[in-house]
Amino acid sequence: MVKRVVLATCLATLFSTIQALPQSFQGSFDFHWTTDPQNRHRIMVLLSDVSFTDKAGKVWSVPKGTKIDGASIPPALWSFAGSPFVGNYRRASVIHDRYCDIKTESASDVNKMFRDAMEADGVEYIERQSKYLAVSAYALATGAYGKQDDWLNQLSSHENLVGMVKSQELIKQLSEYKTQTDKVGTINSRTDTITAIGRVQYPLTFAALATFRRIPSEQNYTALETAVRAERPTDAAAEQIALLANATVPEGSISLPAK
Repeated sequence: MVKRVVLATCLATLFSTIQALPQSFQGSFDFHWTTDPQNRHRIMVLLSDVSFTDKAGKVWSVPKGTKIDGASIPPALWSFAGSPFVGNYRRASVIHDRYCDIKTESASDVNKMFRDAMEADGVEYIERQSKYLAVSAYALATGAYGKQDDWLNQLSSHENLVGMVKSQELIKQLSEYKTQTDKVGTINSRTDTITAIGRVQYPLTFAALATFRRIPSEQNYTALETAVRAERPTDAAAEQIALLANATVPEGSISLPAK
């Protein structure tokens, strides 16, 4: 009898440990529709508590009854891998939607969690890196982000930047874009200038992301995915590229001409 109790205790402990492994989902991601599933503005309601544990061991929880509408995912992405309701990143998009809505975590952290969650769901590198960059840039058009970041301040505070070189000239130029918004140059001229000043090592990805940030279209997403496939930026480099693109095309710059 004692052996059975000990065995049961060990199994319960093992099961609990497995459930809490980094980059793992917990709970059943089941929903019911509150609107017509064919409606572009469809809404699902979560039927039970779910969560995701990221690489660092942080648990991102979504309670039963949460309404999910996919608004945090650019529609341009839906054509490539299915909508956030049925695509191979469905569970990741549920967690992402929730934290974009409640705004308790920084946008950068929410988007990095989204990338971790896609990896946990088996989404391959090109797709998850492209989607991570796309959602990182998407806020300009929609405001769909977590707690708002100060992109320029984040870049300034980094001692060493991955995939680029920080300098006073770079920060000064980005500060000018922030204060003058749509009065300085074009998207192409800005990315060319920043690439030269910052010695950006992934220029195609950076330029494509800045363009997608201005207009999050299917065509611009395709160009972004092509750039990621060609240059294959590391996760750390992609995070810096996202900050740099957001600082190069800050809020208020959406009316800038492309060329």
